[in-house]
Amino acid sequence: MSITQQSKVKSPEPADGIAAPRPLTDREILGYSRYVVAAAAFCAMFIISPFEYAWSSMSGHIGAIYGWSHEQVALMFTLFIIFQSVGMLPGGVLRDRYGPRWTTAISGLFAGLGIFAIALGPSYPLVLVLWCIGSFFTGFIYNNAVSTGNKWFCDHRGVMTGVIAGAFSWGSLPFIFPIRALPASSPPAVFFHVIYIMAAVIGGVAVIAALFMKDPPPGWQPPGWSPARRAARRPSTHHYTVGEALKTWQMWVLIISFVLVSSAGLAGMSKMVAYSNSFKFAATAATAAAGGIAAANGWGKLSLGALAGRIGCENAMILAYTLCGLLLFVTIYAGHAHLELLFVCAAIAAIFFWASLFSLFPIAVGHYFGEMSAGGNYGVLYAIAKGSGGLYGGILSAILISHFGFSLAIAIAGVMAIVAGFVIVPLKFRPPLWSITTAASASVVGGRP
Repeated sequence: MSITQQSKVKSPEPADGIAAPRPLTDREILGYSRYVVAAAAFCAMFIISPFEYAWSSMSGHIGAIYGWSHEQVALMFTLFIIFQSVGMLPGGVLRDRYGPRWTTAISGLFAGLGIFAIALGPSYPLVLVLWCIGSFFTGFIYNNAVSTGNKWFCDHRGVMTGVIAGAFSWGSLPFIFPIRALPASSPPAVFFHVIYIMAAVIGGVAVIAALFMKDPPPGWQPPGWSPARRAARRPSTHHYTVGEALKTWQMWVLIISFVLVSSAGLAGMSKMVAYSNSFKFAATAATAAAGGIAAANGWGKLSLGALAGRIGCENAMILAYTLCGLLLFVTIYAGHAHLELLFVCAAIAAIFFWASLFSLFPIAVGHYFGEMSAGGNYGVLYAIAKGSGGLYGGILSAILISHFGFSLAIAIAGVMAIVAGFVIVPLKFRPPLWSITTAASASVVGGRP
């Protein structure tokens, strides 16, 4: 039987007057509400946030304590992006196959080790190896958490994916302000004390959260639910495997857009404190920008995720990424005009719109390609795209900055973000549709009869 024929097979009609079995509710499957799973996923995502969103506050202390160069410290951030991104793919595939429980618990312990490694210098190779191991397993946790929105909440895909993705930003807030408050004269042990607490929280919370994380049966939907809004209706009822999704040009459009917009935001976000300092703004401006970015980052994911459920994920992407690029140009103007308040507001607003990529892309993947392989499909998108984006966002932009200054590097980032929005336009009119031709192509390429 062909793939298309299989997708059209209906459940047998009830015979002899016997009613078809009633679909199970989330409480019947789990023993508790699916919102408990969402809360656990939120907590797991929350505790890995410092790897990325507290980095601009931690990086200066790391370089000063160990005497490492700006390029060495920037390489750590680049390697986090690459290894986390690579970890998304096996994390998603294993989650789709075995569920999120054990992968989340084990990954949390390794992620905690990655943060703990910061205190094990001054051996740069030792810190770098353990940091990369921890970064790789944060990809597992990230995928396990964010895919929960697709697996359990097809009825609230945008909001729930946005809430869980937002946790990746908000989790850094408890650590940004204590780190920023450390005086330059404080001994390294004070900074390392924060690192020890951070590592313990990551490992402990991940294990506890994992106990409540479980996936629904394949194709599960809330009993009686059907999409009321046009934007929430999938263009196809087929659930694409990873291989099938990669054979669509729409997946590659998403990848190109993701590479461009992630490059843009990572270049600004990871260097925001140094960017502010380059204009000789007061230290409070850098602190406000760093803290405001972490908060706005989460709210951007939630707000644009919810908006996507109303206007469609394509329209939300075009709007968000274009505004992000324009606002990055405003930060350049504000910096040269020495307008501190405008600089801080524009930086926060740019990251607010940029951050939506981490809710809008998983929403788009679930919307286009279905829930059954949502972890693997988003994992491969994230692994290819954010890993590539980390090259410019980390080391390449650092090299540009060291030779030509911040303005050129941020201007390039602004152009990237605007182009990322325009790249999405064709998807408004040509979403992926499963057809006889698609099925035949997948069957031949995949070696199936």
